[in-house]
Amino acid sequence: MSAIESTLNRLNDLATPDILADMDEYLVKVFTPRRVGAELPSPSSLRRRLRERIQRIDSDLAPNQKKIKERKKEKDLPFGTCRSIFYGQDDGDAGLNVEGDPVTVGLMERFAEQVAREHKLSRDDAIKAILTGEIRATPKVVLYMFTSKTPGSSYYIPNFGWTDADGTAAVEQMLEDNPPHIVDLDEAEHAETEAYVPTAAIRALVQARDGVCLWPGCNVKAENCQLDHRIPYDEGGKTTASNLFSLCAHHHNVKTDRRVYYAPDPVTGEIVWLHADGTFQVSAPEGFITDYLQPVNPRWKTTLEQRRQKRKDRAEFYNRCHSAVEKYENDFDYDACMATIRAMEDRFGMTFEYPPSKEPEDTLDTLAALEKQWKEIELEEMQGYYAVHDFGEPEVASYL
Repeated sequence: MSAIESTLNRLNDLATPDILADMDEYLVKVFTPRRVGAELPSPSSLRRRLRERIQRIDSDLAPNQKKIKERKKEKDLPFGTCRSIFYGQDDGDAGLNVEGDPVTVGLMERFAEQVAREHKLSRDDAIKAILTGEIRATPKVVLYMFTSKTPGSSYYIPNFGWTDADGTAAVEQMLEDNPPHIVDLDEAEHAETEAYVPTAAIRALVQARDGVCLWPGCNVKAENCQLDHRIPYDEGGKTTASNLFSLCAHHHNVKTDRRVYYAPDPVTGEIVWLHADGTFQVSAPEGFITDYLQPVNPRWKTTLEQRRQKRKDRAEFYNRCHSAVEKYENDFDYDACMATIRAMEDRFGMTFEYPPSKEPEDTLDTLAALEKQWKEIELEEMQGYYAVHDFGEPEVASYL
């Protein structure tokens, strides 16, 4: 059943009642033995047969599986490792790309940010100082992760996504060696303190909910923001998660000066900003909790139907993107390939990890010039060869 579901998921919205009925009829034939004692088809055989049938419906949903495995093998890295590429460009610029799993890259980011704080540098300058040896730092790094209370659940690392099976196992081993400080966000949601400064649990909940400064268009991370009492503390405002919101220092001052007022929507979680000139703006929290918890009574909110839909979306997304790369490997139309991938990323809100590398563009004129040059070289070599060898007159056999 798993092989059937995982293969048919890629149909997603194309899975109309007629198509599903046709698939059911086909599967009945596949599972009906033609002779006594016949073996049932294996999962790999089922996947192959269903892919062939899906290809008739939409060829973009049935890319070459062997090529997909080759791309993944070339791109994917074992957990806890990374790949770095230094490169230069003809215009004088150069660059560095680093790839790895969410936890490893997340630790790199936290380390760089901690060095930047300790030495009062920008993050970019801190990275340069670390890599060039200007700073030999060993700061204490704190990595924030989120997970459900169900044992064995994946971990979410802000900005970098979820751990896979290997990553989850590695994180749990890491936590055994370095016992974590655990914050129960369910308890923090209803917690209250008499003090002006929130507890660590309340702060963690607010930062995980907001993600960034809530001023429209501001992208300062919540962990670098101040927590604003929407109803001022000295006017009876409580120090609770429902009355605290992340604002960067600049926008916190704007609010404190009463140049603007904001009100959260208790249902959607959106923030409505009311300006003195009578205009208003709307912003939305971008934190992890916004995607996974209800705004009023926090709990893991993904239903069974939502999980099924996510699996379908993921299957269609990756198959269409891999098909786009496969087309590029045949026609070398890089712009068309990337346009398709970006359209899929915008549609599904996902990122495709296996985009193609752009091949050097050879114009027709360049190819023609190369062909002419090769012919000239070949002619010169032939003339040189015959110039140094005396073959004499050819002998003609006599039949008299």
